[in-house]
Amino acid sequence: MSHQKPDWLTPETLAYLRDVEYRFHVRAFGEEMARVNFPPLEQRKQYLYEILDHARCKEVKSDRPARGVTS
Repeated sequence: MSHQKPDWLTPETLAYLRDVEYRFHVRAFGEEMARVNFPPLEQRKQYLYEILDHARCKEVKSDRPARGVTS
C-alpha cells in the first residue's frame, strides 16, 4: 500500500477542501465555534482557557453540568 498523495490532491485542492470544511462548520456550529475548531490544538486549548477565565471573572456558576441552549 502506497502512502503517497494522489496526483489530484494539489495545494489548491487542499485549500478548496479546507474552505468547504470551514463553511460547513460555520453552518453547523456557528462562526465562533468554527473559528475555534480550526487552529492547532494548543491554540484551541488556550482560547478555551481564556473563555473559562473570563466566565469565572464574571462569576458564572459552574456547579451544574451544562444542558445546552435548547434544553
